[in-house]
Amino acid sequence: MTISERVLIDAIESTLFLLPAVPGLAQDLGVPGIRGRVTKLDSALANLCGDARLGDREVDAVIARVRERYGSLRFGWVTGPSTRPLDLQSRLAAAGLKRAGSLSGMARTDLATPIAASASVRIREVSPQDAVAASDMMGRAYGIPSDVARFFNEMLAASTGIKTRSYFAYLDGEAPVAWSYLVYIPDSPLVLLGGAATLAEQRGHGVYTALVARRLADARADGRAAAIIQADRDTSAPICAKLGFRELCGLEVFAMGPH
Repeated sequence: MTISERVLIDAIESTLFLLPAVPGLAQDLGVPGIRGRVTKLDSALANLCGDARLGDREVDAVIARVRERYGSLRFGWVTGPSTRPLDLQSRLAAAGLKRAGSLSGMARTDLATPIAASASVRIREVSPQDAVAASDMMGRAYGIPSDVARFFNEMLAASTGIKTRSYFAYLDGEAPVAWSYLVYIPDSPLVLLGGAATLAEQRGHGVYTALVARRLADARADGRAAAIIQADRDTSAPICAKLGFRELCGLEVFAMGPH
């Protein structure tokens, strides 16, 4: 199956906001022309918006509405190739948001060619409840607070309308050293490789590569044709490039508040 580059890029941008609102965890941003979620956490990762399609005349008013909606909470705003208006980044900077990171939107359209993974890494699929229980490990691996990690795990566990799969990785012991997830994009031949991180003291042993290999193999076995990822340019993107992923677009992350 041939999947157009436009379809892949649209999926890279939109899947940042794929999970629906969950009562008690996250509300819809509720501002026309932009997608996003609002939580009770003071986190620019948990409170995220983007995929904006705004006109030149309305954009500054919408930025003000978004800031009002989040109040004193920290929040993040992602811009991408479909973002409108074209000068949105400079408008965000003028409104006080700071550039906080850069992501590489990547895709791998060949799932038939396997990835060689280290035999010393064991991968086990786990339940959403197992993932929630391991939120502290996930937080330490990502370098984020455990309550933010728990939020994402609980969102995945509550998203019954979207198929997701969670994985732990192990080296020598019985305690997991890394975690990742896989999201099946509804009504699509694509999957999203969600967050994956390894504890700092266990990096350099091929754990991340093994998690990518397992998720791609599972996606292919389930009939999916391609995989997308929003990879951090400083960490996972270089690895993904070596594993056959190709960059299709860039995503810039801005944040309001300390980050």
